[in-house]
Amino acid sequence: MRVFGLMVQRYRPAAMLDIVEFADEHLDAAAELLAERHVRHRVAEPLLPEVDFRAQIESEWLSDGASGVFASRDGEAVGYLFGRPQATGWLTVGIGGHALRSEADEARDLYAAAAAAWVDAGHTAHAVFVPASEAALIDAWFRLSFGASAALAIRATAPEEPFDAGVTIRPSTPDDLDVSARLDRELSESMAPSPSFSSMRLQSEEEYLDDWRDTWDEPHFTHFVAERDGVVVGHTLLYKRPADLRVPADSIDLANVATFPDARGGGVGRALFAHVLGWAHENGYPTMVTDWRMTNLLASRFWPRRGFRETFLRLYRSVP
Repeated sequence: MRVFGLMVQRYRPAAMLDIVEFADEHLDAAAELLAERHVRHRVAEPLLPEVDFRAQIESEWLSDGASGVFASRDGEAVGYLFGRPQATGWLTVGIGGHALRSEADEARDLYAAAAAAWVDAGHTAHAVFVPASEAALIDAWFRLSFGASAALAIRATAPEEPFDAGVTIRPSTPDDLDVSARLDRELSESMAPSPSFSSMRLQSEEEYLDDWRDTWDEPHFTHFVAERDGVVVGHTLLYKRPADLRVPADSIDLANVATFPDARGGGVGRALFAHVLGWAHENGYPTMVTDWRMTNLLASRFWPRRGFRETFLRLYRSVP
């Protein structure tokens, strides 16, 4: 087994940790570590699903460019960490890409070993998904200069009384393509001002139209619009997301909610959410998942107030 070369040259781990490059031979031990972490996580959030832990890790590890480290002490596995390049330019440690047996602070040792190669390869924007229930682990990553940039969340669906915002909510049709594309652009534009400062490129009008054009042909999408006096003022998109460590197989994803600026503050978002929460319950989806950026002040306050509980935090660091 080859010792992780850059780690040996630049970093000496604490407490006699043996840190080597992560390899296929570590998958079984990593799956055991992830299973232990998930047992703890499900105590804090029982709505999280049971999964095939090795399959979860393989789905992330077998991505192009994945790399990382595996740690043991006296021959016993104690932790692992690997990440993979994303189209965004980030090097991201996914929801199954990181687990420790007991000592949360050893996350700092694993990162010190893995990050040297990442930075040498030109990956200077790093993200890691960490269970929101593991305060000590989050603190260890904070002491590596990471900050919380996004949250993944879950809640149970339920029968819901309509919220009166003076709107009518209906399933959309292909005739709503143009207004749906404009609402999606409004959502992107809302991320640009302080304190979000999103670097997301605003697409052209035609690109937004292309993104939405197939919505009504794809069975995993369900789309509703809210009308006031016959004019669409907001919409919401539900998505049947593939199951994984944080997405139950029988859940539905609240993927997009947006209103036009002149309709904000009038309860359109609440009306849309009440509608889709009840729709999901009636259509056999016992759980709903969603996510938001921490710097999106409206979303980061609105969704917890709607009963969503954080399951994972996405932590982020830019080097230097």
